[in-house]
Amino acid sequence: MSEDDDAARRVLPVAEAVASAHAEGRVHGAVSADPRLAPHDAVPGPATDVWALGALLLHATTGQLASTGDVVPRRAGWLAPVIELALRPDPAERPSAEEIAAYLRARIAPPPPVRRRRAGAGLVLAGVVAIAALGAVGATLLLTGGGADEPPATAPTTPPATGGTSPGPERQPAAAPSTEPPTAAELERFARDYVTLASADPDRGYALLTRDYQARSPRYRDVWAAISEPEILALAAEPETLSVRYTYRYALPGGVRRTEDITLQLVQRGERLLIAGATARQR
Repeated sequence: MSEDDDAARRVLPVAEAVASAHAEGRVHGAVSADPRLAPHDAVPGPATDVWALGALLLHATTGQLASTGDVVPRRAGWLAPVIELALRPDPAERPSAEEIAAYLRARIAPPPPVRRRRAGAGLVLAGVVAIAALGAVGATLLLTGGGADEPPATAPTTPPATGGTSPGPERQPAAAPSTEPPTAAELERFARDYVTLASADPDRGYALLTRDYQARSPRYRDVWAAISEPEILALAAEPETLSVRYTYRYALPGGVRRTEDITLQLVQRGERLLIAGATARQR
């Protein structure tokens, strides 16, 4: 058993107990007097408990003591993404305790006691579980690159937009005409088309990122594969800065639904628009 698997197995009962307490309206956490620890948590709440779970997982896998906003070392293994989210400085950007428990449970739950299966079936099941687990901790990792030891974003970080109606898989996001600066309507159309394209075919959505942003988005395909039923609720573009802001709702495996505020930072390459960065904030 790997070190991260062992840490997850030990912390899972704690995460489940905390999630159960939150469901009943109870909170365990208290704000530390140490200013390095969760400095934005002015009042104890569920997010404070989540920070503590992230700190526990970080210490169990790396021996490192946590402070809010830490870069999580790669040696934390597959737990690095969820630890990183749990230690976010803004409590509103952290996942819930139930989402952390679901992430751990999906990886370490013992396989059902069935008879022999074909080897390929186990691999397929593992892939589905991995996608569901990534979805459970939110699409934010997709938009900001996620993971440890990755270079910081130089362009404003932002998440992808979603559309209400799904165009056919052959439909591409609209390009800006000629080399003229795109209008607000063209930027909004690009965002709508991009979201529906990425949710239908993550590979083609990935092709609409700049090379630099592709390098900062290693989990792009996994996250988009877990997103379905995207719906844009509000949308606004700023041609002067080549940015699009929108609020969208989408579904994740297991019936989980999320609503997020997104900003896409675009660049123009001849007649094409590409995504240079994105930021996301969960509602």
